[in-house]
Amino acid sequence: MWSMAFRNLYRDRRRTLATVIAVGAGLFAVLMFLGYIRFVESSLASVVIYRDANAHVQIYRQDGPEQLAAAPAEYSLNRDDQALIHRLVADQPRFVRASDQLVGVGVVQAGAESSVFLARGIDPAFEAALQAESPLASQASPLSDDGLLLTRQLQDLLGYPDKGSTLQLFSASYANRMNAIEAPLAGDFSTGIEAIEGKGLKAPLALLQSLYDTDVVSRVAVQLDDRSHAGTFRDWLAAELEQRAPGRFEVTTWNHPQIGQLYTSFMGFFNLVFAFTGIVVFTIALTTIQHTVAMNVADRTREIGTLRAMGFGRRRIAGLFLRESVLTTLAAAAAATMLAYTVIAAIAAAGVQTQLPRIAEPAILKLQLPPLWALTAIACAGLGIALGALVTARKRVGGEVRPGRRGVPLTRLLAGAACLLLAFGTVLPAGASETAPQPSAGQRAAPDAETLRRWLREADLARGGWGSYKWKLTIHTEDPAGATDTSYDIAVRDGRALAMTTAPRRYRGEKILIASRAMWYAKPGLRKPVSISPQQRLVGEAANGDIAATQYARDYNPEYLGVEELDGRPCHKLRLTAATDGATYESIIYYLDRNTRLGIKAEFLTSSGMTFKVAHFEYRNRVLVDGEEQPFVSSMKIVNANFPERFSLLEYARVSEASPPESLFTVDTLMTL
Repeated sequence: MWSMAFRNLYRDRRRTLATVIAVGAGLFAVLMFLGYIRFVESSLASVVIYRDANAHVQIYRQDGPEQLAAAPAEYSLNRDDQALIHRLVADQPRFVRASDQLVGVGVVQAGAESSVFLARGIDPAFEAALQAESPLASQASPLSDDGLLLTRQLQDLLGYPDKGSTLQLFSASYANRMNAIEAPLAGDFSTGIEAIEGKGLKAPLALLQSLYDTDVVSRVAVQLDDRSHAGTFRDWLAAELEQRAPGRFEVTTWNHPQIGQLYTSFMGFFNLVFAFTGIVVFTIALTTIQHTVAMNVADRTREIGTLRAMGFGRRRIAGLFLRESVLTTLAAAAAATMLAYTVIAAIAAAGVQTQLPRIAEPAILKLQLPPLWALTAIACAGLGIALGALVTARKRVGGEVRPGRRGVPLTRLLAGAACLLLAFGTVLPAGASETAPQPSAGQRAAPDAETLRRWLREADLARGGWGSYKWKLTIHTEDPAGATDTSYDIAVRDGRALAMTTAPRRYRGEKILIASRAMWYAKPGLRKPVSISPQQRLVGEAANGDIAATQYARDYNPEYLGVEELDGRPCHKLRLTAATDGATYESIIYYLDRNTRLGIKAEFLTSSGMTFKVAHFEYRNRVLVDGEEQPFVSSMKIVNANFPERFSLLEYARVSEASPPESLFTVDTLMTL
């Protein structure tokens, strides 16, 4: 039967060649697509494992991957945690190396330019080893012990500073204090991910720890000999850590949704694309064979009759056509496989570059087609084609089917898919717009703008916003990371203020200057002051803009909202909207006592109108102004609206009139004070 099938194919060479070409083209497309799938998968995995320095296994505090960004101090690993992890992994057979890492966010400045950064602090030796083993070629500069690597996009935002020039990093420490450091620009690198390419920064671990004033780390990354062992190693390590410290640690792998988000999100989509494409190609090949067999049977009616007369049953004749289909498929598979590997080798030799999905820089196109993948694809396609040919031949020999009678036209298949996609993509129109709220009676009877600004100026006077004063300020802050106490000497002159840290001892010499809506930070070790943007002033529960002079009458436009009682005290309720980009907050709901015109409560709002901090004021201090005693703020408690256990208490003492010199309030002399 096999020899007869071969002779039949050879006798009708034209039809056989056409069938081989049709099936071979379909199989070649499938094999090339498999090679591209493998290339994309391995490239994305390499970006996650090597380029982004995640290695294969990562150890966090419990819930660390989700909570580190919001509460880094609470969800970091202390020195004892780090020692335990390194001790456990060091003797394992699959272990290669491990490294402590710290992630953080802040602002980098180069001259007059500044931009937000997303930083990762890594041991330089670990970074060098990872990059050396990465399958993706990289032209990144090596990470030194004291220099910074920035992406080219971030350097562009900073005006392309010269290599070796000094950059300033500014951020909030883990104790919710401002801090800044300086380091030279050592070179550039690529994060490999488009979404963060404009913010990427790498720094030595010790340098980044000094910025955040901590010895903790965000995680420990572990490199293994092969990524296929990551799951087994993770399970073992998680069990060991749970036994020694129940509920304290969380162990993840490189393809965890929080770690390898780029990999998991794109490969999930890409696999669906491949499945759909594979079904279409398989359907085309199967339909081609089915119609070819049907026409072949129709053209060979006499031959079938002769075979039936010779005693061949329906099953044997169908088997003959099945063998012909198998031989045709094998020939097509051999040709498609040879062509696929030839093309893959040619592409590799040519050094063709391609842009990977969501990857910032081009990569060398190196299609990868494992033999097992190729054999599996050919076997699946061959099995489907053989079954289709067998069913068609059996029915046609029995006179039950006409060519194409049972087949589903490709156009109908594609039309149905398009309709389905359109159905899912339809979005219902949005509802009708809301009716604008009507103004309240209080709003209709609102005082004029001049009166409101006079009230604000009177309230500002009692908080040091105008005039010349000096006082001692102590800030007690509590949050999940612990409690901190900081003391300042404050000098104020006509809306300008200088705050000098006096305690704790390790922070002595830090200075904050507020002058003409601008703010600068300086400390010993910096070459020049760091300019602080309005957003950076919101460090900690007590914003830096709260610790000294306050001039709401100058920086905000007031709007009267009516009268409201607070703890039995009737108050004017005002909405303050920032009149300048230099204002600390975008908007404030401010309550003024109707009798004293002192501010007793402030609600600080986000840009969306949500309250994120609330401040309460007390006025037990008295100060002489032009020989007349006036009330002055004695305490201000600022509470996080979402987490009431997080708050800062500002206490004002030794308030008195003063005449500080002009030299205190100039940025040129700030470093010499």
